[in-house]
Amino acid sequence: MSLSLLSSPEAVRSAMAEYDELGQDEFLAKYGYRPARAYFLEEGGRRYDSKAIAGVAVGKQHPQRGPLRSDEFSGGFNTVREKLQQLGFNVVSDGAPSAPAVISASDLQLLSQARASGARYTDLTDDQIAAYSRVDSSLRQLGDLVLEELGSVDEYTRALTAGFHLQSGVRGSQPKDLWFGVYASENRSAFAGNPQIFAIASGRGLEYGFGACTHPSDFSNQEIKQRVRTAAPRIFELLPQPGSPEAHALDEKLQQTGGWKFRRKARLDAGGSEFATLDEWLRFMHSTQGKREAGGGIYRFILPAEIDGADLEKELTEAARIFRPLMESVRAGSRSTLNQAITLEDLPSFGSLLRDALDKFAAARTGPMGRSQPLWDAMDRVKQKLRSLPAVAKREHIRVKWSLGQGVWAKVPWIALMDERHTTSTQSGTYAVFLVSENLQRVYLNLAQGVTEYLNRYTATQAAQELEDRAAELRSEVGELAESGFTLDNKTDLGSDGTLAKNYERGTIAHRKFELEHLPSDAELNELLEALLSAYDRILLGLIRTPISLDDATPTVTDPYGIDEALDGLFAGRDLIEKILSVWATKKNIVLQGAPGVGKTFVARRLAFALIGSKEPARVEAVQFHQSYGYEDFVQGYRPTDAGGFAVRNGVFYRFCEEAAKHQERRYVFVIDEINRGNLSKIFGELMLLIEPEKRSSDWATRLAYSKADEPPFYVPDNVHIIGMMNTADRSLSMVDYALRRRFAFFDIEPGFEHPAFATYLSAKGVPGDVIDRIRSRMGELNAAIAADKVNLGPGFRIGHSFFVPNEQVTDAEVWLARVFETEIQPLLKEYWFDDPAQADSWYEQIVQ
Repeated sequence: MSLSLLSSPEAVRSAMAEYDELGQDEFLAKYGYRPARAYFLEEGGRRYDSKAIAGVAVGKQHPQRGPLRSDEFSGGFNTVREKLQQLGFNVVSDGAPSAPAVISASDLQLLSQARASGARYTDLTDDQIAAYSRVDSSLRQLGDLVLEELGSVDEYTRALTAGFHLQSGVRGSQPKDLWFGVYASENRSAFAGNPQIFAIASGRGLEYGFGACTHPSDFSNQEIKQRVRTAAPRIFELLPQPGSPEAHALDEKLQQTGGWKFRRKARLDAGGSEFATLDEWLRFMHSTQGKREAGGGIYRFILPAEIDGADLEKELTEAARIFRPLMESVRAGSRSTLNQAITLEDLPSFGSLLRDALDKFAAARTGPMGRSQPLWDAMDRVKQKLRSLPAVAKREHIRVKWSLGQGVWAKVPWIALMDERHTTSTQSGTYAVFLVSENLQRVYLNLAQGVTEYLNRYTATQAAQELEDRAAELRSEVGELAESGFTLDNKTDLGSDGTLAKNYERGTIAHRKFELEHLPSDAELNELLEALLSAYDRILLGLIRTPISLDDATPTVTDPYGIDEALDGLFAGRDLIEKILSVWATKKNIVLQGAPGVGKTFVARRLAFALIGSKEPARVEAVQFHQSYGYEDFVQGYRPTDAGGFAVRNGVFYRFCEEAAKHQERRYVFVIDEINRGNLSKIFGELMLLIEPEKRSSDWATRLAYSKADEPPFYVPDNVHIIGMMNTADRSLSMVDYALRRRFAFFDIEPGFEHPAFATYLSAKGVPGDVIDRIRSRMGELNAAIAADKVNLGPGFRIGHSFFVPNEQVTDAEVWLARVFETEIQPLLKEYWFDDPAQADSWYEQIVQ
């Protein structure tokens, strides 16, 4: 979580000081936050919006990272409150010290007893009245938490049990249950306050989730019943169509979190779904019968016997996040046209649609951020147009998303095309994207990388270098894009000084530039997208769950590849490579560790081919771990089917092992980049045992968690070898080291300045011998000092040689070297010695003199 970056009380106080100086409204507008509803930081008799303070404080502590955006973290009990209290601050809820919302089994039992007694509310026992009070208070707190997750007080309204008062009940009688509902304020009249994210507490337990429309039978007032029946058809028309991308995205979230039921009505006893799938429920909601019944929702149920162990704040926060898209799209002022199928012929050209949308965006961003239906519709038409183009339409896993900003208008709006098997967020992974310059006059069609995961993982300087290094690696795999007019570098100009925009530029793999007034025709755009998405497909072969051919064909035999071939152009000694290969052959699992820039990925590819004895890509598979990578991706799990349901699918490692088992006379290599970035116990599951070298046989075969009864047990074949890469400058290394140590052998990859191949390479690129000697001597002295600084740094932070490995010919070595020192090494030194700037400045002067 990004809020983990905050560790300085002084940074929090700095944010509070700016809040005092600017005032609440200007402070929140400046950083794109909405007013807090549930939790407040209280100090010196003043209350501060806790989430905004925490997010801005991150930027105060890490100026190069900048403040967190509101959408980058939760503002609830388990996040902001906990973090600020850890730093010594007092966080309150509605003016009182905050405490988690709790509804106990005892409270529910007392409510059940009260209802069974039939007594009037005023005749209930003190214990029963107290239970009503506690449940009502917790529901109020949970409702405020949902508001905090969804939006501002102007956009959403929280309602509590109708007519209920703690002293008198509902006009002297008991309420049949207690509840809260949060709905879009604009839906209060036209949609009778529907749809809602709600929770209902009763003797049966706690029911919560998304209510598309409150069933008319739940009202005694005839006027309200009729309003609900009238509103339901319009509400249901705005729900996603079955099988639509919106429905697919929601279904994925529901499957990932689990336990959701699809029902026609709320306030029922706990039970199974009335519909087997989300699509079945949506078909009913869009049907004549569904609109006539005018009720329905997606719920979870916590029974009294389970509720004492439930984290209600986490459960309701999760529900708010899952159903936020529905809450945003089902509005009284919305139209249902975007649910209809739109074909290529129904829409104007992509260029005219994008220009129209950007014209509306230019007008809208002169004011504060807010949903503008004409603008949103215009962007959705651009999205639908892209979906209709043959290059996109034929790729069923491509999802199109767009953004104009979160909380504040974006400086660089974008439209991304992502393979959902690899990533569903522009914050991580690789994807195709249209980036629009800040002045809205240029449009780049790029193959790009998510930047947020790097910013969260590394310092700002390290993140920039990692982005550029990864882009350079991927660029070598898509050289054919040049034939389609793409430029293979990251020299784009978005015309913005924003941190995100600069990192968008650094992470670019390939790009094609257009002036807004000269965008390509639909036919030309389709050709460009076909070329770009074909290259994207090839890149993802090693990153996503791409099926491996399971036919019985013998792998193609290619030219031999041994140590000599591996060492060609490699800045490492023969002894090290021989040692690694020898250990790897028997240990089965190894990790290459080293600081950024030492060429771990480059070395791993050479080692893989040397181990298998030939350069056969079909026998090498690669993935990159990240925070959201899971067991279902790696081993086995439920995945959507073309028919709209779900089925067990094998993950990339399972299929790789299945193929390797058919050719056990040949070695296979599985490469894991950034192995310490993932949650290893979550990803490997029972495979953490099966990858051990002594358990590589059918004697240790195990039935997997999702396996069917008639499926054979699974084991990792003896001919599968695993190699991981790990960054020693990553502070999170120790968290995963213990899990890896027993099963993997570790090898350090050192900076290669002194290796003869380094000088040979630079000389071939046009760098004179005296400049090469200068680089070697000065970087050697600097790395010795970094290694000796055991308190702050150490050997794992030494600077790698790749900073000084140019891809192109060097025409002016002095200018090139000065630029490397100034733009790459100096910022890194400032990051390393951030608390001793004099040390950083001194070393910079020494290396550039």
